[in-house]
Amino acid sequence: MDLVEQLSLRGFECVCGNLRMAARAVTGVYDRHLAEAGLQASQMAVLWAVAGSKGKTVKEIAERIAMHETTLIRNLRVLEREGWVMLEVGSDRRRRLPSLTRAGRAVFGKALPLWKSAQDEVTKALDGPLRETNRKLLRLSRAVW
Repeated sequence: MDLVEQLSLRGFECVCGNLRMAARAVTGVYDRHLAEAGLQASQMAVLWAVAGSKGKTVKEIAERIAMHETTLIRNLRVLEREGWVMLEVGSDRRRRLPSLTRAGRAVFGKALPLWKSAQDEVTKALDGPLRETNRKLLRLSRAVW
């Protein structure tokens, strides 16, 4: 038996593959719940990061949520076009400071109870306590980012 035949049966032991599969499944749950607010899970995550990072630069927020700065900018531009986020120029003209607009706060507020429903659905499917699962995921993200 060659290496391909030997290891192909062990695919479900791959942390990367399992995390990606779980991410797709969980994202689908959140997307379904957040659709009523007109949001996708990825947009909610960025709105949340902006709401919780008042006065922080795009670079600082990107580091905090383990996202490449250019990816965050692309996502922020979409939210800016929707009227939910404003990107102000910082004291150094290269720095961008995102903030929620009034419309962004409204859509974020509308989405929070929907997010809670998604959170409850996913929590029911977990084996252990949610706090422990989130702690492990955050520790993993910080360790490898």
